[in-house]
Amino acid sequence: MAEVSKQPHNQAMSSKAGMLPSAALDALVSNGDLRFDAGQAEAARVLDGLVTRILSLQAPNLGRRIAGLFGKASAVERGLYIHGGVGRGKTMLMDMFYAALDTETDKSSGVAMMGKWRLHFHDFMVLAQDLIHAARKTNPDDPLALVADQLIARGKIICFDEMEVRDIADAMILARLFTALFERGAIVVTTSNRHANDLYKDGLHRDRFLPFIALLKQRCEMLEIGSGTDWRGALLAGLPAWFHPNNERARAALNTSFAQVSAHLTPLEEIVRVAGRDIVFDTTAGDVAMVSFATLCDRPLAARDYLAIAGRFTGIVMHDVPAFTTQNEHLARRFMWLIDALYDRGRFFLASSEMAVDKLYAGEKWHFEFSRTQSRLREMAGRGKSHISASD
Repeated sequence: MAEVSKQPHNQAMSSKAGMLPSAALDALVSNGDLRFDAGQAEAARVLDGLVTRILSLQAPNLGRRIAGLFGKASAVERGLYIHGGVGRGKTMLMDMFYAALDTETDKSSGVAMMGKWRLHFHDFMVLAQDLIHAARKTNPDDPLALVADQLIARGKIICFDEMEVRDIADAMILARLFTALFERGAIVVTTSNRHANDLYKDGLHRDRFLPFIALLKQRCEMLEIGSGTDWRGALLAGLPAWFHPNNERARAALNTSFAQVSAHLTPLEEIVRVAGRDIVFDTTAGDVAMVSFATLCDRPLAARDYLAIAGRFTGIVMHDVPAFTTQNEHLARRFMWLIDALYDRGRFFLASSEMAVDKLYAGEKWHFEFSRTQSRLREMAGRGKSHISASD
């Protein structure tokens, strides 16, 4: 179970705060960081419209005030459910939408904004389950009402990355929880690899989940990013996956690769909380994390922790992977768990190390097991060159 929090880290590589998504996308294309993509351009245009409508809700409006006096409800603002294939730029577009809602007050009117927050959908469900567990102690008759109040207090504009439902416990509470959130004025913008109709497909008691799908389609416009180039897959095909020896040149190349695979999004610090433990990622951008080997493998983490990390991130960029000997067998074991978790979820992995993959392990305890890790690293590195050296 993982909970996540984010903090701004560096604005240098992101679109400007307050810039409409289509303008931010155009800037990346103009700078040569991205190629024009018609599907992304259309999605950005739709996001522009939602940004404009949300901002208009902040300003004083005589018509809405009069309607309120006569008990007439204003029109409900629908959110967006953005879906499309892997590598189509969904997280990038979400980042641009989130940045466009920059200020806490509308500068032209001084009126308070509705508030915004964003997190991975898996992490949202962990947070919701924790809050429900606590609410049952104080409000056993209607814990979801209390939880909805707590969640909406964080902001009415709620952004999710990668909506995916695999757990029956999550499936069973979603309709009731989101009904309560929408009743409180929530505007939901989410990304997913699949259409809402295919959420929790073939799941246990899926018939009980269908009301949530109907609610989601009622309150969110379905927006598909049309078929096109898998931009991240194309990038990975031309990038080294294993950088060695681990020198300044390799680290600089790794930094460049991270910027490319994260579409130059704003790096953030992120805390992933697993079973009460905080794992701090100093540099994350969208669904990619850059981290040192020590952060993930030189601390007492277990296989379940790495499964949570693989569930959160689409790719890990790691620097300073050591050579493994009899002196650090425990580190090799954790590294194997990490690679297994990433491999099984189809994630990508880029790293810098002192040694080539074939020479990475010289210990005694994990010869057989580590041979599988090396095989998986070679397969994951099959996208492009397998190493970089000081003479490259």
